[in-house]
Amino acid sequence: MNRDQLDIYLAEWDRGFNSRHTRRVQTRSVAELRARGAAVRERLSHIVRRTPQVLVRISGGGRGMGGIRAHLNYIARHGQLPLEDQDGDRHLGRDDLTWLGYSWQHGGVPIPEVAEWREAVNIVLSMPEGTDTVALQRAARAFAAAEFAGYQYAMALHTPDSDPSRSASPHPHVHLCVKKAGADGRRLNPRKQDLRRWREDFAERLREHGIDAAASRRLERFQPIKGEQQYVRHMRARGVTLAGLGLPTMPALGWGRQAQGMRDRYLDAAAMLAASSHDEDRTLAVGVSALANLGHERGRIPGRQR
Repeated sequence: MNRDQLDIYLAEWDRGFNSRHTRRVQTRSVAELRARGAAVRERLSHIVRRTPQVLVRISGGGRGMGGIRAHLNYIARHGQLPLEDQDGDRHLGRDDLTWLGYSWQHGGVPIPEVAEWREAVNIVLSMPEGTDTVALQRAARAFAAAEFAGYQYAMALHTPDSDPSRSASPHPHVHLCVKKAGADGRRLNPRKQDLRRWREDFAERLREHGIDAAASRRLERFQPIKGEQQYVRHMRARGVTLAGLGLPTMPALGWGRQAQGMRDRYLDAAAMLAASSHDEDRTLAVGVSALANLGHERGRIPGRQR
């Protein structure tokens, strides 16, 4: 099988997992299918190589300018760390923070001091310990400029060396605060699919700046357990058990069936890659097969006869 044929097959293989089924039939050109297939191959390679995963999460948003001002002060460590805005200007110190808050409240769409709705989106862009912080900051800057053009935003880089907090995280990360109302009046309303796109875009920006990064799904990596939410950690600290809360467990959510399906898909992809005329594809097939075996172990699912 030549590379073009393989790319088309991989694109079709990927469509069922990563696209929602609708009544509308979408047609794609051969060139589009080849490009998508190449992207699938790259994603599989990242998963097999266990490329570091980016973390992009929404951590809330200020209800009115009072809440936004408090968050800007928090991520700037009350003026000890610089904030960078959408124009590339740096704001350092309490006076600069005061001016930045004034420009947010009265520039463009005004923000009331107190509101019942969120007037900003707080985002965290994080990478594992040891990541090049200069490249991380540049990638975050490029991501924000592309994704939030026309919006006011401010960002702050937190590293173990620069963060004055006593509880500084060992993971370098960027706090990004975006005003919800854009210059044209349109409001940000991020959904789950937006968050996934942000992860993928940020991973691409990191790779452009020399950092090996990926944004695959947990199911694709056979990792069913998510990091604990803050409220769960607080309840644990108070001695409250999860069993007492009646929260569903992963088996109850059908993790075994999901892992079985993902493992079967990997076996199909490995068969396609093994039929390729390129050595690197056949090498990737071995890695994907090993990944399917990992799914068998982690999902505790029965073996599949091929």
